[in-house]
Formats: sequence, structure tokens, C-alpha cells
Amino acid sequence: MLRNYYITALRNLLKHKSYFILNMGGLAIGITSFIFIALYVINELSYDRFHSKHENTYRVQVRGQMMGQNLNMAVTASPMAQALLQDYPEVSTVTQVKESGAWFIGQGEKKFNEDGVLFADSSFFEVFDFPLIEGDPKTALVKPRSMVLTETFAKKYFGNEPALGKRITVEQDTVFYEVTGVMADVPDNSHIKFDMLGSRSTYKVWDNNHWVSHNEYTYIVLNENADHKAFEKKLEEVVKKYVGPQIAQYLGTTMEAWESAGNSFGYYLMPITDIHLHSNVEDELEANSHISYIYIYTLIAFILLFIAIINFVNLATAQSAARSKEVGIRKVMGSDRQALIYQFIFESILIAIAATLIAALLVALLTGQFESLVDKGLAINLTSSFLSLFILLGLAIVIGVMAGFYPAFVLAGFRPAEVLKGRVKAGAKTGWLRNLLVVIQFTASIVIIVGTMVVYRQIDFMLNKNLGFDKEQTLVIRRPDVLRQNLETCKNELLKNPNILAVANATSLPGKDRYNNNAHMTEDSPDSPYLLMENSVSFGYAELMGLELVAGRLHSRQYASDSTAVVINETAARTMGYSVEEAVGKNFVDKDRDGTVWRKPIIGVVKDYNIQSLHRPIEPTMLRLMHGNWEGFMLVKVSNTQNIRETLAYMEETWFKYSYNKPFQYFFFDDDYADLYKSESTTGRVFLVFAGLSICIACLGLIGLITYTTSIRKKEIGIRKVLGAGTATLVTLLSSEFVKLIVISTLISWPVAYLAINYWLQNFADRLAMSPWYFVLSTLVVVLIGSLAISFQTIKASLSNPVDSLRQE
Repeated sequence: MLRNYYITALRNLLKHKSYFILNMGGLAIGITSFIFIALYVINELSYDRFHSKHENTYRVQVRGQMMGQNLNMAVTASPMAQALLQDYPEVSTVTQVKESGAWFIGQGEKKFNEDGVLFADSSFFEVFDFPLIEGDPKTALVKPRSMVLTETFAKKYFGNEPALGKRITVEQDTVFYEVTGVMADVPDNSHIKFDMLGSRSTYKVWDNNHWVSHNEYTYIVLNENADHKAFEKKLEEVVKKYVGPQIAQYLGTTMEAWESAGNSFGYYLMPITDIHLHSNVEDELEANSHISYIYIYTLIAFILLFIAIINFVNLATAQSAARSKEVGIRKVMGSDRQALIYQFIFESILIAIAATLIAALLVALLTGQFESLVDKGLAINLTSSFLSLFILLGLAIVIGVMAGFYPAFVLAGFRPAEVLKGRVKAGAKTGWLRNLLVVIQFTASIVIIVGTMVVYRQIDFMLNKNLGFDKEQTLVIRRPDVLRQNLETCKNELLKNPNILAVANATSLPGKDRYNNNAHMTEDSPDSPYLLMENSVSFGYAELMGLELVAGRLHSRQYASDSTAVVINETAARTMGYSVEEAVGKNFVDKDRDGTVWRKPIIGVVKDYNIQSLHRPIEPTMLRLMHGNWEGFMLVKVSNTQNIRETLAYMEETWFKYSYNKPFQYFFFDDDYADLYKSESTTGRVFLVFAGLSICIACLGLIGLITYTTSIRKKEIGIRKVLGAGTATLVTLLSSEFVKLIVISTLISWPVAYLAINYWLQNFADRLAMSPWYFVLSTLVVVLIGSLAISFQTIKASLSNPVDSLRQE
């Protein structure tokens, strides 16, 4: 029976080649798109699931409120690890990870400024499954000055020689670390990414008893039988036992009185498998994605697949008349309805399998390009297991049954007597369904196009919005602290170049997560701390950045008292209950751990500026004067970029004069800031590609339908031409039905697109206003492309010789 189905299906498909190619092409594009997006979504959902203990592993995070300001951080205090192990038997293992900026790493003549350096406890490899190629994971991080390298970085510094047991320099040429392990490169689907992992025991200062200073990422593994919700509740005891006394010490008030004033402080657990998509707090190890993107991509995947299936159903039902006589004869010869249904579904499955094979080939060939599109490597691919192949086969069968189910019932439902007498009007019973499916296709296409336009406009809005500072024509040199006492000499030397307008340095920059989030008390409220994002800067920083002064003045060398003075932004003044004029002259009153009181006068207020991406609101910010030369960035404002090579050569030459042979590494401020919106840029590119594919699939269906319509209306077209109808009249006649369908699609798609885009825009604190032009232009694009798709066939039909069509019978 199956052999008969196969031979009959193959014969029919070869007979109707154009129908077969159109159907298979549309399905292949839809399935390819579906597979790619499915692989991406699976990859995003797989983050940190390769660790054997992932179900019981959590990151401890901080959450609270101070004077109306929210506190939500991925880091905790250093003594947290020991306290959890000591006080709670539910905790099986604890490890802490420390991120501390860029580090100078050297090996012989190879010297680089490395960002991917983390430090961790010796228990790190008990919590996380990063396999070591060389070395023992149990002892690799036990001794101070131990370093584990990834395979790529072991080759970077040691070539093809074994790295285990060899030494590298860290920061200074006289400070050596031993390579105690070489591990496989960190997978892309890990929220912890690093190239080098040092022993946290190297720096004793990191182990302290400061419960109100948060700098460590604390990961715990709970016992199998532990209830993480119940354990999370117990963390309130940690606050009372350890944090409360220190808050009382610094603020001079009890924890109860502090909380009764509306403040709060606590800890909560974040499952490591949720960090990538559900954690978007301060001090993340990397910029995480968001679950809303998974919903968007999943929706696009099913929309594209659905459009392709609709295409199939449309073409199959439209072709029903071409096979009506075949059905009639089969029924007369004794074939029953069930057998015919099986036959037609089998044909659909064959087309779907062929389309899936083509899709699998396209996925294999285009995986590299797709990874470039989404700017991420995929941890899973189609050839990773036999299970993937079985899933593909199952997908093909499901698509084949879904696409062929309704057409099969339509074809099998023809009455042989009516068919053989020629009384069945081609596609008459299914015209309403085809129209409905075309409306659904173009509704989906318009929604995707509107989404694409809004995503790109939002990205443009974020990159070109007045951020409150000037990032143009600014070069940033990394790690000016290596200049030591030569910092000012180097800056003055750079200013001798006529192309260099200004030079300044700071511990952090807008877009860099190097700000200190510190609590400060004012003289008017000495018992109530305010949280301010703190940046230590040199003289001239605010001027170089183009910060707008709204009250008071900026730091100046003319005032010796400026060594303790600070400049705040408008939000900081508002948070503390001052107008910008009132804030000038006020004092912060801070107390050190030893009880020393420091007064920091506010000498100026600058207009609000964004130090983070536009996903976050503007935070209260403080600029304080840097004492000495600290790790951070040197900013160099140039007059123009036309002769940038000569300027860079001068900067590099000057750097090596004073940097003790440390590498010269720089970036352009505007390019670096644009990287804050990688997720949005990726989404925009994905939308653009798949918007094009959705229109392509829909237009394939239109071409097939208009071809079929012109074929069944050949006689009508011939009669109209004989009676004097011109080409324009005939084109309008044949196209009008599809234009009406696009109009209906527009009316449905606009509210759907508005709701979807408004949901996505909620991720941004600053967002563009929705314009009706996005919707109008999207519809015009669909109308234009749809018209081009059907115009060729309609014009061809209108120009045909009427004698040929009228001679048919």
C-alpha cells in the first residue's frame, strides 16, 4: 500500500513541477528559519545547565531599599561564604568569585592587558564543571599565586608547549604566578566567562569581616533534600546576626530603628540556570539577556513556520480542481474516501520531508553566518546526536500532516458524479479559506516589519539621544595607573600635540561597570544613608566629557580644599531633597570603619547624564577627585579624526616613554558605548532577516495563487479582451482581490503590532514615542512587494492571445 502511495505521489509531483517547487521552497524557507531560531532559543535556555549540580546551585544576591532607593546587586560581602558554611548544614559547598578589572599578564616578550581574569576559591571546581585538560581541579586553586588558563590562552602565551607548571607575570614583572591547570574554553552558554582564573587566596585583604561592603559573587550548592525557599527565608538570620551590628556601628542607630524608617536589607537566591534570562541587577558578570527576547524569537519562529504551512494549504486547496477528475475516477474505480485522504496526506508528508532535508542542508551550510548574525556560538547543532535527526524527521511528519490534513479532506470530499460532469467549480469550496489564510500570512508579515522598524529606531534613539555627555572624537587608553608618578608628565606631553585638545583620567566611564555604589550621609540626615554611584576623576574630567554645570563650580586646581570636594548630578540633589542651588555648599558626613569622620562639601551640580544603558534610569552620581593614580581609563579628546593615525602614533610613542614598557591599548569611546546595545542590535538584525523571509514565503504563495487564478480564469480573460478590455483593466481585475486582503491584514496587524512593540519597549527606561508612520510604512512595504510578486503573472495573463484561451474547448 505504501509503495502504491509513493509511486502515485511521485508521479503527481513530477507532473505538477511548479506546484511542487513552490510548495517545497516555501516550506524549506519556513523550516530553515524555524530550526535556526529553535537552536538559538534552546541555546539561550541551556545556560549553565551543563554543570552536574545546576539544579541545586544558586547565587546569593542582595536586595534592599535605602531612603527610597532600590538596592539590587549580584555581589555580596566577603564573610558571607564562611558564615553560610558555618551556620547552615543545608549548604553543601560554597565558592566565591572576584572580578577586579583588567590585569597585565606577561610571559617573556608577550605582554597583554587582559579583561577576562577572575579569581576564585579553591572550591570553584567543586561547584562548576569546567573540565581541566591539565592539572588537578581539587588543588589547582589552593595555593596563592596559582593560575588556571583556558586552552586558547595557554596557546596564546606558551604556544604548543605544555603550560602546566610554567610561570607568568601578573601586574609587575617581578610578580610570578604558576600555571596550575589548563581547562577547556568556557562554553558560550555560561554566565561566568573568563580566560584566566587565579587563586583568590593570593590577596588576603579580600578575606575580611566587612558585611556592608559587597564585592564577591557567592555561589552555593544546597543539599539534595534542602528546600531553597525555606533556606532563603533563613537568610534573614544572617542580616540580624552579622549585618545589623555593622549598620548600627556606622550609622549610630539600631537595625530596628533603621528599618522602621522605611529602609530594608536582605539576601535572596538566584538559581544559576535563571541568571542569564531572569537576572538584570547591578554588578552582573556579563550583560545578560532577557526572557522577553525568548518569547519574541519563539513567536517569530512559529509565525514563519505557520506562514509556510498556510502557503502549502493555500496552494493545495487552490489546485483542487486540477485533481478533481483524478478523484472522481478513483472513486468510480472503487477507492474509498479514507484511502484518498491517506494518499493526499502521504504526498504532503513527502513534500515536507523533502523540504526538511533541504532545510537541514541549509542549516548545516549557514550555521556560521547565523552565529555571526546573533553574535553568539550555538552550543547545540543538528549533527550533535541521532536524537536531533529523529526530531527533524518527526518535525517533517508533523508539518506534512498539518499542511496536508485539510486539503486531503477537501479533495477526498468531491462527489464523482459532479466531478465527471464538470460541475465542480475550481477551488470554489475553499476560496474563503484561502482568503483567510492569506490574511493571516500578511498580518504576520506586517507585524514583523513594524517590529523591525521600531527595534532599529529604538537602537538609533539610544545611540543618538543626548546622553548628557560627549562621547565623540574621544580615545580611551586603558590602565593609566601603570604610568605611576609619570601620569601628569605623560598627560602634559600629550597636550603638546596640536590634534589633542584635552586629557583626563577616571576610574570609570559611562557604559563601564566600574562605579562604586557607596552609601553617604548628609549633615542634614546623619542617620540616613543615600546610595550614590561614585567615580573618582582627575581635574578636567567634567570639562572633557562635556558635562553641563547647572549650579556651583567644577573641581579646580585653584582651590586646595577641592581635595575632599565632590560634584553631584541633579538626580542626587533631588534624592536628598535639595534643589540644585540648595545642594551647593551642603556636606556629606561619612564615617570610616575606625570612626574617623570625613566632611565632603558639594561644590557643584551637573545636569543628569547616563552612566549606564538606557535600560536603566539615571542614578544619583558623585564625582570625587582622584588622589594619586588609580586603575581606570585615560580619555584623550582629539580635534578631528582625519589624521588619527599620526595622532595615535604620537600617543603610543609618548605612552612607551613613561609606562615602563606596559602595552598601549585603546578604544574609541563611541564604539565601546554602542556595545551596550548588542542584544538590541542582534534583535534588529534577526528581525530584518526574518521579516524578509516572511514576505518571501508569503509572496511565493501569492505567485502560486495568482498563477492558479489566471489559469482558471483564462476563458474569462479571453472574452473580456475580445470585448475590448485593456491590460490595465485586466491587471486591476486580477489584483483587486489580493489588495483587499492586504487591507484587511492591515486592520488586524496594527493593534497586534502595537501591543507587541509596547511590551518590548517596557525594557527601557528611556524609549522612543510610537509613530503611526511605522505602521503605514510597513503596510506600504507589504503592498509594494506583494504587488510586484503578482504583477508579472497578471500582466502576462492580460497580454496573452485570447484566441488561445477561447479555443480550449
